[in-house]
Amino acid sequence: MKELFSDWKNRDSHKGKLFITDGIIEENLWAASEFKVLFLLKEAYDSKKVEGSWDLPALIRRKKVSGRTLKPMAQWAYGVNSLMKTHEILPFKEGGADVELALLSSAIINLKKSSGKNKSSSKNLLTYVDEDWDLISEQIRIIKPKIVICGKTWSLVRKKISYKKISDRAYLSEGVIYIDYWHPANRASNVMNYYALCALVQLAISKLNNDL
Repeated sequence: MKELFSDWKNRDSHKGKLFITDGIIEENLWAASEFKVLFLLKEAYDSKKVEGSWDLPALIRRKKVSGRTLKPMAQWAYGVNSLMKTHEILPFKEGGADVELALLSSAIINLKKSSGKNKSSSKNLLTYVDEDWDLISEQIRIIKPKIVICGKTWSLVRKKISYKKISDRAYLSEGVIYIDYWHPANRASNVMNYYALCALVQLAISKLNNDL
């Protein structure tokens, strides 16, 4: 992954700018996880630094289940992992050891790795997807997720991959399930976000199992 990021940083659109690396949050836990959940998000940003580099998984390992983005991610990872293991939607958990473990056992990729903002236009994000898709797709291939939760990013990547629709907001591409969902920091209730996502994943898995 270091070589991949080195090539990425040296592209004209990223050179000399703050570059935020991402990927597997905790290598040992990811390797031990049976159900590998990847969050595909838009961008990370830093309100102070404008050059250099820092690592998003390292930040997540420090902050763990906290904030408007990481807490829902942890809850979603817990719900999806539990569902894929038990085939049932387990009751929502605000936090705790199981929720933290689920977050640390997951992975995160941002489509835009430099010049991040609080909010960028779809046109701007698509520029980065078009320019960097070879590296984005290679990063996904290296990580090898089983399910990808697209946090308001499906519309940005769907034309780049071949896929078939499984069920509502669920797609299959090269054996990987992609869920077209909201960004974790959306302002809806965490509880409702959790159950809606789990319902989409449960339906997708049911459809896949019926097709076998």
